[in-house]
Amino acid sequence: MSAPQQPQTYREVIDDLVRVCREEQGRISADRIRAGVWNQNASEQVPPEQHQLNLLLQRLSESDRNILADVLAQEVVTGVFETLKVLEKHRIEPFTEGYEGSPYHDFVGRLNGWSWPNE
Repeated sequence: MSAPQQPQTYREVIDDLVRVCREEQGRISADRIRAGVWNQNASEQVPPEQHQLNLLLQRLSESDRNILADVLAQEVVTGVFETLKVLEKHRIEPFTEGYEGSPYHDFVGRLNGWSWPNE
């Protein structure tokens, strides 16, 4: 059985989601955690919860910050994965099926370096 054909938009959306996870929103919180500073402008007064987070991050070892950063980055991936599952469940085009089963399979594949099939 051959892989289904998908519109170019399908590939572009999946690739944009991968980029968001690798380079954009998926990295912002993780990078802040790794640096040990959530908000360099936070103070006890404004915004106090971010100041408290800065203090927490300063107490963590580099190793612990890296663990926490990896967890937060993975949560962005999980959010995208779950969104693609919902789009497929509700038959939202073009996310009704993927090349490798489901659109979320294609997303995970692209996230891990898989190449698009030739159509």
